[in-house]
This record gives sequence, structure tokens and C-alpha cells, in this order.
Amino acid sequence: MGAAETMETFFERLNSGDRKGAVELMDERTEMRVHVLGNVRTMRGQEEVGGWFLRADKGLRMIPGEVRETGNTYEADLLVLRPGTSSQHLDATFRVEAGQITAINLTPR
Repeated sequence: MGAAETMETFFERLNSGDRKGAVELMDERTEMRVHVLGNVRTMRGQEEVGGWFLRADKGLRMIPGEVRETGNTYEADLLVLRPGTSSQHLDATFRVEAGQITAINLTPR
């Protein structure tokens, strides 16, 4: 499964409420960087990164807009929807190797 197929499956599972199924697409050594207000938080490992998605607000949706796929890298303008808060646009980069997400980088637009 290539980057586009893996990410389509990830978003399909995440947005349908199957967060555990989405997390299963992450490599054990997945690393995620989240950029907020000039700071960067780095999480490592499927348990920590996956936990971020599992603990997110119920009803979290991430909808990819413009997508660029370059081999094993999937870049997207993500629209993030959470009940009770304003929508947010993120620049997101996902690295996919052998059908598993190995790195995620989320930056506010």
C-alpha cells in the first residue's frame, strides 16, 4: 500500500470514529511533531502518538484538501474539525513506509 492509499484509509477510519483502526496504521516507532505558538512538541512511538489521536475530542475530523504525494511522503492542507471549537487549517506531512505511517508533522497555517 502506497502513501496515498495508506492515508486515505487512515482518514477514512479516523473520520468514521474508528480511531483504534487509524492508529493501527502507525509504525511502532512513529514520530509526530506538532507546532503550536512557536513551540514544537515531539511525540515518539505508536503508544504516545496514537494516544494523542485516541484521546482527542470525540467527533474529531481531519479532512485533507489539496494533497501532494511524492513517493512515500503525503502532504496535505488539513481541515480539522472538533465539536465546540472553530475549525483549523493545518499543513500536514505524513511519511509512509511499507504501508505504515512513520512520521507526522502538523503545523498551523
